[in-house]
Amino acid sequence: MLKNILIFGTILFSISLKAQTTQQISEHGYRYFHHINNGGQKAQRGESIKAYVNVFIGDTVLSSSRKNLGGTYKYDIPPAAASISHFPPIYDAALLMGIGDSMTIYQTVDSTMRSFLPKGTERETELRFEIALVKIVSLEEKAEEDADAAARAEGQKILGQRMVEKYKAGELNDNLAITHTGLKVLLLEMGKGPRVKENEPIQVHYYGFLIDGTSFDNSFDRRHPLAFPAGVGQMIPGFDEGVMMLNHGSKAYFFIPSNLAYGDQEAAGGLIPPNSELIFYIELF
Repeated sequence: MLKNILIFGTILFSISLKAQTTQQISEHGYRYFHHINNGGQKAQRGESIKAYVNVFIGDTVLSSSRKNLGGTYKYDIPPAAASISHFPPIYDAALLMGIGDSMTIYQTVDSTMRSFLPKGTERETELRFEIALVKIVSLEEKAEEDADAAARAEGQKILGQRMVEKYKAGELNDNLAITHTGLKVLLLEMGKGPRVKENEPIQVHYYGFLIDGTSFDNSFDRRHPLAFPAGVGQMIPGFDEGVMMLNHGSKAYFFIPSNLAYGDQEAAGGLIPPNSELIFYIELF
């Protein structure tokens, strides 16, 4: 997989030598190089794109659509009427690209972003996004995809709530792996990919539940998996511990005691009360 990432980066670099190398500035102030510009129809506000994307800080890969998902990332471009305080560089790039185009766009690292970056990158000042656009998703196609995603999210919620009831009834006890910290893991499917490594950028879809079955958060409704470096403390301890036990492609439930979650503090805007045991359904890409 790393070989594919390096090949992809090499292709983009080679393209940049043969194509346009003039630096330009996007609508929201990001500098970029439009390596391949076929002059085709561009994405519009409110549509979506699917693209191969590698995100770097220096020589460190933070995220790779090929590595994390085996294909493309999907980005929903905010509609023209939307008011957002921050317009990410990927959105600016999306509006400048047509199918088959490639681009490199840069984002300055601010103090908030710095706290989420891996060790050894303290001297780097920019994130680098290498993008190859594969598909523009029209508003009609997007509506169909959103409907399918909403149905899947609702289905996963129902399955998760049933699993919580089975857990409370003790029906899962024989199938739970319990770690020395008290984390309980129900493995549904061990992925065929490699084992997750510490500080590795990973992506997960998740559904979070309280012990009464209430859902407090999930990534399915947002249509995008959560990205974070594994095992370095950016997630609650039980979540970090759980993902480090899995291979890429795994599906599992984590039953996280309060001392491995938020302890005696409330969280999620009050949706998680103090001393709450948390249950997460996880799909690890």
